[in-house]
Amino acid sequence: MLEETHYNTANNFVDFHKAYRGAHSATTCPDGDLKTHFQNYVIPINRRHHMCVSLAMEIVSRIAEQHPQLAKHFFLVSCEEAVEETEAYVLQCEEKDIEHAGPGLEKEHSMVAMKIVVGGREGVMVLDPGYHVARAVTVMKDQCYPHTGWFTQSDEPHCKREFSYVLSHHSANFITWTERMTRPGKPQQFEMSLIYVEQPYRTAIDVTVRRNLVYNFRSLLSRDAKGRVCAGMYFPVVPNPADAQVTLFYDSVNDTQVKQKFKFSLFKDPLMIPENVLAHLENLAPQLRMEQSELATLMGDLADSVLDGDFVKQVLEINNSITEMSADN
Repeated sequence: MLEETHYNTANNFVDFHKAYRGAHSATTCPDGDLKTHFQNYVIPINRRHHMCVSLAMEIVSRIAEQHPQLAKHFFLVSCEEAVEETEAYVLQCEEKDIEHAGPGLEKEHSMVAMKIVVGGREGVMVLDPGYHVARAVTVMKDQCYPHTGWFTQSDEPHCKREFSYVLSHHSANFITWTERMTRPGKPQQFEMSLIYVEQPYRTAIDVTVRRNLVYNFRSLLSRDAKGRVCAGMYFPVVPNPADAQVTLFYDSVNDTQVKQKFKFSLFKDPLMIPENVLAHLENLAPQLRMEQSELATLMGDLADSVLDGDFVKQVLEINNSITEMSADN
């Protein structure tokens, strides 16, 4: 499934911008209130433009087509990323219960889980297509077979990333997901996230997808069957439109990868994109299973979004507010 789907937070950003400008014209109402629009926006979900939530839904749908009885046991779960104080976070959720702790939580990621019992021993199976994990991760309470343990998620020259999933020793309602990053000549770094597995995540679209709309980093990524990110684009959403840039990357000959950064202003008019830039779109498009013209149009739409100074200013303000709200986590 990873090979057949993309991770995509580019198109939903374009859709969000178009809907906002449809209601608040850049000419007649340039500074329309984005916060209200953000809160009331009806989020489109389809099987073409996936982020973590719809990828989780997609994998359950595909399992249901082949094994309908098995699929009934899978459910979406929420994940709080980069938790600094895991014990305090768990205690907060346990004391208030997860529903009442909600206003202080960010829940920026979602995946799929299924509770299992192996020889009388409890565990959880986790599927995470949103983070390109190409395996079913088995998390046993006693950390014995068939517990997955540490595994290498990606191994690039600049960084090796390894993942581990264990049931939290603070509460069996949570899985602690640890990411270990090893960079040449630098100390290892660790980041811990918490997955809530006690009950299904029923507000994933309204919470996780909505939160992502104003996140200040966007991407469109193609993965192979092993979960390697092999082609796509990514860009930060920056306050100054003149600084807005996008990185394009794709596989090339002899196991090499091309990576180029361009100003978004080059894509403002899809018919006026310079030839040297078009050459990169021509190489990238088939690896995203897109026509070059379709990719050029998307780049033009993204340019409209990130070069809309008032829209971007409000996006970043909302993003900062959410980040500050959940800072204690």
